[in-house]
Amino acid sequence: MFRNSPRGWRLESSKKVYSNRLIKVYEDTLDLNGFKKIYTRLVRRNFSTIVPFVSDDKILTIKSYRHLVDSRQIEVPSGYIEDGESAEQAACRELEEETGFRAGRLVPVGSYTVDYSMIEQEGNIFAAYDLKPGRKSHGRMEVIETEVITIAQLRRLLLEGKVLNAASLVALYKALDWHDKNRL
Repeated sequence: MFRNSPRGWRLESSKKVYSNRLIKVYEDTLDLNGFKKIYTRLVRRNFSTIVPFVSDDKILTIKSYRHLVDSRQIEVPSGYIEDGESAEQAACRELEEETGFRAGRLVPVGSYTVDYSMIEQEGNIFAAYDLKPGRKSHGRMEVIETEVITIAQLRRLLLEGKVLNAASLVALYKALDWHDKNRL
C-alpha cells in the first residue's frame, strides 16, 4: 500500500468497523519498524461546492440551518457526489436543488482534501455563472434561504469570521481568487 512511506513502514491489516451510505470507518494495523500502531481512518463520500456569481460584484449565498450548531449559517451550495455522478454533475444538481438556479457556465477552480491525517475525502470547487431559473428541491434536513450579497460584503464577512463552514471558506477564497484573475 505504501509507496512513499519511511523505510520499514507497512500495512499489516485493515478492518472496516463501521459503514453507511456516506462514511466508512477503518482500523488499520500498521507496522512502523517493529512498532504496532492502530490507525483509525474515515472514508467520506467526495463532494462539490459551488460559488454562484450573479454578476461581476455579487454572489448568491445560502443560509442553511445546521442542527449540530443549532443556527443558520452563511454558506454556498455544496453536496455529496452520488454514485454514477461526476463532480460537475453533482455541482449542477446541488446548485439547482439548494438555490433554484442552474448555471449557464460552470468553471472548475480547484479541489482539496478536508483532513488528510484521518479522512479520505476530496472537495471539488466550481464557480457558476450565467444563472438561470431552475427548481429548488430541498431534503428533509434542509432549511435553506438564499441571499444575494456583494463581493465586498462577503470579503468583510470572511475577514470577520462570519463564515464558519470549511467547504464554503475554501470554495469562496478559491473562487474569488479565480474570479478576480479571470474577469472579462
